[in-house]
Amino acid sequence: MHPQRPPPSGPTSGFRPQLATTVQLGLFGVLLLFALAIWLSMPLLGGIVDKANQVRDEYLPELTRWRYNTQRVEQLYGFIQTLYWTSDSRAARSSRLQAQVLVDSFAFAPDSALAERAGQTLLHLQNLARLRDAQRDTLAALQQRAAALLAALPGDGGELARFAAASSHLGLIGSDWQALQQQAQALPDSGAPPGAQHLLGALQAQFGQLHALETQIGAEHRQALEQQKQLAATLNTDTALKTQQIATAVEHEASQVRRYGLLVLLLLGAITVLVLYAFQRHLLRPILLCNQALEQLNGERPVQLPPPTLFHELDTICHSVREYSNMTRQLQLANRELMQLSQQDGLTGLSNRRHFDAMLAAEHARASRHGHALTLILLDIDHFKKLNDRYGHLFGDDCLRHLGAVLTRSCQRAGDLAARYGGEEFALILPELNLEQSLALAERLRRSVAELVTRTDAGEPVSFTISAGLMYAEDCARHTPAGLILQADQALYRAKQHGRNRVEVAGESLVAG
Repeated sequence: MHPQRPPPSGPTSGFRPQLATTVQLGLFGVLLLFALAIWLSMPLLGGIVDKANQVRDEYLPELTRWRYNTQRVEQLYGFIQTLYWTSDSRAARSSRLQAQVLVDSFAFAPDSALAERAGQTLLHLQNLARLRDAQRDTLAALQQRAAALLAALPGDGGELARFAAASSHLGLIGSDWQALQQQAQALPDSGAPPGAQHLLGALQAQFGQLHALETQIGAEHRQALEQQKQLAATLNTDTALKTQQIATAVEHEASQVRRYGLLVLLLLGAITVLVLYAFQRHLLRPILLCNQALEQLNGERPVQLPPPTLFHELDTICHSVREYSNMTRQLQLANRELMQLSQQDGLTGLSNRRHFDAMLAAEHARASRHGHALTLILLDIDHFKKLNDRYGHLFGDDCLRHLGAVLTRSCQRAGDLAARYGGEEFALILPELNLEQSLALAERLRRSVAELVTRTDAGEPVSFTISAGLMYAEDCARHTPAGLILQADQALYRAKQHGRNRVEVAGESLVAG
């Protein structure tokens, strides 16, 4: 037999209505109040309709003009984009003429700021068209020289002939002129005839002209778009002003509605406030607090549960939520402790070997996916066995803890990880650092450890040093996590061989750097 759950405590046992009946009565009362408010407001609503018709007749022409101007601004944006992206000279000329006509129509607008913005936009649009025409002419001359160069080459001209053939068919849009100029400069011309060498030099110069023109065109395009945006903003400001005028006109009628309906609204408001307060206090608030308590179960803040309520059903729900909350908190604390024990080294407080392996695999995958650099440093305490033999294992533990504290202070960025790899050996994962930054960090660690002073039980000051092996992978896709560890371990071995208290960089790191 299971023990019966004690009934939830609540208000004094007297009147405890059923929740469903209370909700039905509340809904009926709200509908009744709503119908009464509509019946009393019908004459006032008729006056608002008459005023709205008057406002429509007065401001409709202004709103029509604003809509027409908005359409013209959108067309102007299309002309700018056509001039920038089209390679057809006829289409560009047609867009420029249409933009000229469209901007000229703004000159008759009563708003001088609007006409000024339109004129500035047209100026940038004309500059854009002029630069694009100049670029088109330069490209035509370049194609002619490329064809002449192809004709001047004897027999199979090799790479130079292929470049000349490709240059004679270049398009105006989508070509990387700077890259083509660099490619032309890298072509061998020692075996070409003198005339071909001259033509190749002219091609290189024209590629540079095309690149400069493309830079100017991009700047003019951005400025034209910025002016077009400011023109649209001017229109929006005018629209806001007209809207304010309409609102002012309607406000007069609204004030009359407020005067006539004040008494009725006060009466209805008082009744509504009482109903809503009762609904919120005895029904909605307990439900929301229970819902909030359920949402806070996975958070850190304590769960707030409602006090005993008027309705028996809500008290039962709150009691169940309270029990579920207590059980969930206990599970969360246990899981947090288990997670910490599974990822943390008990002596140093750093990540343990298992967490290090998982994070190295994750950072390696992320660096390979996004093309980031990744640095792995393996280090251990020099002559640690002698320290243990001479001063005892408890002193050795103190040295490990002090070293762990130094590593923790050095790994403050998001993504950095310091871990105890095993025994007196430690590891650092440093994503998105270049080789110089990684080496500088390793040297700072080495110096910081060398400056540490650890005292024995007898008060004797003792210092120790570390040796480190650094593996820097600029392209992680070429390495595996195990390969990174192997390279760093070999570098650590070299640091030991070369006298300890030093940082050695893996050979592949130097090649990549």
